[in-house]
This record gives sequence, structure tokens and C-alpha cells, in this order.
Amino acid sequence: MSQQSNQQIAARLVEKMNDRQSPFDLPGFAMPVNPTTGKAYRGMNALWLAMQGPRDPRWMTLKQASNKNGWKVQTGSKGTLISFLKTTDRVQLLDEQGKPQLNSRRNPKTELIKLANPVETDAYVFNATQIEGIPPLKEYEERRASSRPDPMEQLGKLVELSNAKVESTIGEPGYDAADRIIYMPEPDSFGTPQEYQAALLYEVVKFAGQDKELFDPMDISAAEQAKPALAALFIGNEIGVYSQLAPQINLEDVYQAAVDMPDELEKAANNAQYITDYLHGLINSPEQRQAARQDRILIVGDVIDYNEKQYEVMGKLRGKDLQVMDKSTGNRFKASPGDGIYASLLNAKIEGLKTQREQNRTAAPEQSEGLNEEQDNSIQYEHENELEHEADNVISFRQQDSNGLDEEEGNILDFSEEYEEIPELDLNEEAGEKQKSGRKR
Repeated sequence: MSQQSNQQIAARLVEKMNDRQSPFDLPGFAMPVNPTTGKAYRGMNALWLAMQGPRDPRWMTLKQASNKNGWKVQTGSKGTLISFLKTTDRVQLLDEQGKPQLNSRRNPKTELIKLANPVETDAYVFNATQIEGIPPLKEYEERRASSRPDPMEQLGKLVELSNAKVESTIGEPGYDAADRIIYMPEPDSFGTPQEYQAALLYEVVKFAGQDKELFDPMDISAAEQAKPALAALFIGNEIGVYSQLAPQINLEDVYQAAVDMPDELEKAANNAQYITDYLHGLINSPEQRQAARQDRILIVGDVIDYNEKQYEVMGKLRGKDLQVMDKSTGNRFKASPGDGIYASLLNAKIEGLKTQREQNRTAAPEQSEGLNEEQDNSIQYEHENELEHEADNVISFRQQDSNGLDEEEGNILDFSEEYEEIPELDLNEEAGEKQKSGRKR
């Protein structure tokens, strides 16, 4: 982002923190997400959109809204500017004669390529409160809550997959990077389970950040020490942990970085995003996604305790039908998704898995010694898969090549005059003076 953009975002953050209305001050604050892709906004863009006013976290481009049946940006609505590095581009494929290749529908064929040099790009996005026809916020929140895994279960996975273990302490939360131990007081020493979860997440973030050389606990600069709070906010939003409740969380450094070093705050937000990417990759690897999916359906080999009997899924029949056996009698029957018996067995399976995981957490088993190598969840520094890099989010950009500065004409959103009147980010002198007052306590 430009220096001017960083200054305005930092100024807004200072204002919100002074009023106790920043994302760091409101437990359960939903960070911005694109409902058309299901992906969260990232880094400084996430902070900027989170502080725009509407409590609806859904944001999208004009084109994305227009591509949804029944969705329409309200006339006169003004977009909010975000900025990011574009690392990929979609180009047209040519034949041997240099003519465009066509697909079966006679449309030009295109290919997604990686740019040699990332290009800084701007886009305007609109909040769901500006979109006609979009489902109500309550419906979105209910659907999200129903599909979100248990926060404590997710935390347990983060600890396990980052190759650490949790041990009890009578002191403050902390960690030992060399011994790969996270020290936590007993859960009942916290006011609520949510506070314990937040405290554990904060230590996991610091541990993982140092482990991946993205956080240096010995660097006492405000920007460096702000990274864990930012990363905890980002990943906490994804897994349902209210990071704001962590008693040991350090917000003074976030505030000081916003006041004194807006450009360093951007770097801190980027590194915090990299930490988030790493942790997100741990619990969303293909193996983890497959395991999570298998927890939500009946699969061959499942043995389920239900109504004081034990049932085993013996095999697949036609389509999604399954053959199930009552192990007490040997009787076999068919169960299909949508059947009452299928739903009952699935609920019993899910409850059994929850009980088993709770018992495992209570027992606090030692870390398996069979892990001979650390899982390689490489950090996507170039964010090829993130929302903002999708071609339909691009307003316009220029790319330097050997022939000089050429304007890319593809993928340009067609905004009406009303949308084009959005002012550039503009930090005035008065806001700059207010930054020096310090956060009110």
C-alpha cells in the first residue's frame, strides 16, 4: 500500500481504539469476508474494511455482486478502496498464426499466468448493506456458526500440528520455543472458557511466529510486538476464538505502531497474515479437510454406539446408500442420507467423536515421537489463492515491460460515474495531530 494509505488506515485505527470500537476491542467482531468466494480479506485490507462502520462483514466488488442472481449494488452507493499486489494475470491464448484460440462456444481461450514482477493494484468493494437481494446478515451468521468446527478442537489441532504440547503452570501463559512447550494455567483459573481459548491462541500464535522466523520476541519495537495481536485477531476470526479476551494480549504496541510508524504497521500486518496463513494451512491441509469431511458423514468401517446397541457400516450399496449391521443381532439394513436412521447414527457418531476428543484433551497425551519431520505447510508469500488476486477484483493496473509502460485493458470493472467519484485515501493534518494524544485509558 502507499504511504498515504497506510497513514489513513493507521489514523482510523487510532481513532477506533481511542473509542474502544476497534476490532481489537470488541469480542466476537466478525472480520471482513467475501461471500462470493468465502475467503477472508487480508492484512491491512482486513483492518481497513473492518473499520468502515457497517457491522456486516461481507464485502465484494461490483462485478462479483452483479454475477450473483438477484444481487445488485444500490444506485448511488460508494465503494471502499483496497490495495494489494497482483501476482497473476489471465492472458489470451493464440494459435500458430497469432490469432485468438477459441473454445467450443467460440469464446477466446485464456490462461492464468504468474507475473514476473507483482503489480500494485487497486479495487473498490461494496458492503452487503449496499447490495440489494443479498441474504440477511442473520441468515449468513447462522449458516456460518453451524458449519464452524469447535474452537477448542481447532486449538488442539493447531498445538498438535505445530509440533508443540501444552503443559500446566501456576504462573502466566507463556511458551518455551526450544522445548516446544506452551505453558497454560488451568482452564478454571480463567473467568470463562472463551478467555482460556483466547489466551492459548495468543501463545500458539507467538510460538508459531517465532518457529517460522516471522516474529522475534527479543525485538521490543512496537511494530514487532504488534504481530501476535494482529495474527491472533485474523486466525481467531476463522476458528471462532475471541482473541480480544486474552488477558495477556498486548494492544499498546498495536496502538503505538499505528501512532508512530504506519508503514511498519503494514509490515507487521503482512507478517501477521503470513503467520495466519501457516496456521490456517495446518488445519486446512487436504488431509485435514478429508478427515473433517469424514467426520460429517457415515463411511464404511464406522462403528457407532446408539441406543445401547452397536452398529457397523458394512459397505456401500447403490449411489449414497449404505449397508449397516446391528452387531447385537447380525441384522443388516439400508441407510441413506435423509433417512431418520441415517441422521440418528450420524448424530451419534458426531457426539461420540466429540466425547473422545474431550477425553483426549483432558488426558493431555504426550506428543507422538513418531513424527520424524515437521509438516511442510509453506507460507504463501505471494498469496496466489487469496481473494484480492482474483482477476475479477481488478479495477485496472499498469505493467512495466521491455517496451515501457503499457496499460492492461483486460479485467477492467465498468463502474458508473457515481462509483468513480470515490475519493482517494486522504489523511488530513488534523487527523495526524490527533494521533499524538495517546490511547485514552
